[in-house]
Amino acid sequence: MNPVEISQRLERAKGLARSAGVIVMQVARDGFDQSLKADRSIVTTADLESNEHILKGLRASFPEDGILTEESGTLGNPDSDYLWVVDPVDGTKAFAQQIPGFSVMIGLLHKAQPVLGTVYDPLQDWLYYAAAGEGAFVVSPGVGKPERVRVSGRNEKGTMPLICSPGLNEAVRNRILSEGQLIEGTLINSVGIKVGLLIRQVGDVYFNYHSVSYWDTVAPLLIAREAGAQASMLDGRLFEYDLSDAKLRHSGPSLVTNGTRHEELRKTIAGILES
Repeated sequence: MNPVEISQRLERAKGLARSAGVIVMQVARDGFDQSLKADRSIVTTADLESNEHILKGLRASFPEDGILTEESGTLGNPDSDYLWVVDPVDGTKAFAQQIPGFSVMIGLLHKAQPVLGTVYDPLQDWLYYAAAGEGAFVVSPGVGKPERVRVSGRNEKGTMPLICSPGLNEAVRNRILSEGQLIEGTLINSVGIKVGLLIRQVGDVYFNYHSVSYWDTVAPLLIAREAGAQASMLDGRLFEYDLSDAKLRHSGPSLVTNGTRHEELRKTIAGILES
């Protein structure tokens, strides 16, 4: 893996995430159509326009790379060691309601291993990015200079906020808060947004109660790990990217934490779900 190639790709990914975010917000201002895909998930004009913009940019800059996006599937060179993995609008439900909780996510796999990721929140203007082994960085709203960030070191019971999606069953969430001895944190959509809150130390525990696709995880989990977070499936397996699997999806719930109580919380939450 050539560090110069990774650096060049990261810079391009950051620029494309930002410019795609501008398109997403312009679509929001102009008005948009929405429909249901075959899997009953929502797709909007913003998803499609962001997708086309990112595809065009990646193809122009790195024509020999492969590309996988939520809206277009797998494209480009199937024999390349590099595969871009893109979610043009993560958190489409939130976008459709015009509430916080959506982002543009661009990640890169090299030989099926995450090597870079960028997440842009176009509504609130937060940019998160990382390259493997180089740490995680945040560009705050209205600030041009990146700041290196790490997850918090909080580990005392009753001090660690839980971040999760609004769709998590309230009774299950309350049990996790009680039995895990956590405190209520933000309820919000988008994996990228939730990971952003984790690395900004707004929260310490992110529980995802359903399976997610590869484009939901490549960028944000690389950023989380570079910020010192620990991530695993709820059964303890690590996240893997089997590109021969037609589903291109991680099976089962998952957990991302600041690492101080990861195994303890994983077992606690797994027990709650089993019961």
